[in-house]
Amino acid sequence: MNSRRQALETLLKVNYEGAYSNLEIKSVLKNRFLKDEDRRLYLNLVYGCLQNQTYLDYIIKQQSNRPVNKLHKEVSEILRIAIYQIYFLDKIPNYAIVNESVNLANEFQPQAKGFINGVIRNIIRKTEKDGKDFKFENWDNEKEALAIRYSVPLWIVHKYYEIFGVKDAEAIIPMLNEKPPFTIRCNTMKTTVDQLIKSIEKFGVEAVRGKYSSNAIQLANLGIFESNIEEDSLYREGQFLIQDQAAMITVERLDPKPGQRVLDMCAAPGGKTTYLSQLMNNEGEIIARDVFPHRLKLIKQQLRRLGCTNIILEDQDGTVFINDDQATFDKILVDAPCTGLGVIRRKPEIKYHHSKEDRKALVKIQEVLLENAVRYLKPGGELLYSTCTVNKDENENQIKKIIMKYPELKIIPDENGNDYTYTSPLMDGCDSFFMCLLKNG
Repeated sequence: MNSRRQALETLLKVNYEGAYSNLEIKSVLKNRFLKDEDRRLYLNLVYGCLQNQTYLDYIIKQQSNRPVNKLHKEVSEILRIAIYQIYFLDKIPNYAIVNESVNLANEFQPQAKGFINGVIRNIIRKTEKDGKDFKFENWDNEKEALAIRYSVPLWIVHKYYEIFGVKDAEAIIPMLNEKPPFTIRCNTMKTTVDQLIKSIEKFGVEAVRGKYSSNAIQLANLGIFESNIEEDSLYREGQFLIQDQAAMITVERLDPKPGQRVLDMCAAPGGKTTYLSQLMNNEGEIIARDVFPHRLKLIKQQLRRLGCTNIILEDQDGTVFINDDQATFDKILVDAPCTGLGVIRRKPEIKYHHSKEDRKALVKIQEVLLENAVRYLKPGGELLYSTCTVNKDENENQIKKIIMKYPELKIIPDENGNDYTYTSPLMDGCDSFFMCLLKNG
């Protein structure tokens, strides 16, 4: 299948049917035949268009007499695919971009062929005259300029400024459109970091230790290994798990010990759950809960592959308090559902889909999860609250509220003396995570 046509179908599913880009892409690459070159173009087009959607629409608006949101959905996506190629891909001739776009229009919206052809040609002429650079100096408000150029809604731009400050925020925001590092976690119950690096390097892949987690390995120059990684014997044997360093740091911060009773309140998809087991060397007991049974099945598959034997999976809504569990856990991980503003690089559509009502609902869920977790904690026990977002209402403010209600809770500062820990892409390319460690008494 033509990679541009496949990209169009994926973008339509993500933008108009609520599909998740990472899952849809995985399904396409697994079930459909695309040559390696076509796979690369398909991935480039899908992620590129999602990452730069606001900017692409800004360019369309300058050359179209019709607002983008008034165009038919196929027309919008065909134009975005074309403009992304013009502005971001250097090796594709303009005539090929025009021809392929008109062919797609002929298949999906034939009455719009002339309109699509005209808009694309106007944009090409503009780039030939004025170049492709975005001129930040033409904007009075640097936050608005960043929001347009990097397709990050203005309210999210403000959140990054609030959390990281001007200098770091202006460095991080462009990175939200970059491909994150490909990081794996060595399963030390089956191999060692050094041995795993040697095994992976035999495939011609560059493998280096991560800077922030002793079990992290960053991979580069993956080639075909990346798209077929789950078929590789090292993966099937459970020697590693694909996981960002920020997620690893979160579990390491809780520091579970062999023999302890540990609760993971929001376990799916299971990456942190299995790391708890790894750090405990399969000794003790982990209760891993999630509200979605089908996601628990995915965790079960990981347990078998990785060799985790001390995890009990439970289909349980964390917002429902269980009386029998009161004061019974040594360590608790509350990796709460959140707005996900720290993982935009991996799921770029996230940034376009959150309403104020959605955010308020998540904050309420987080409050209940956190309070239930506190009540499950033994005296002297520790609780790690984490999110993958940069919104204070979901992070610092949640901690302040729970401490006011339960003054016996104490914050345990991190190694730098900070009550609240944030990771970011400035740290070895990590996702933006928040974490805070609390002790009961």
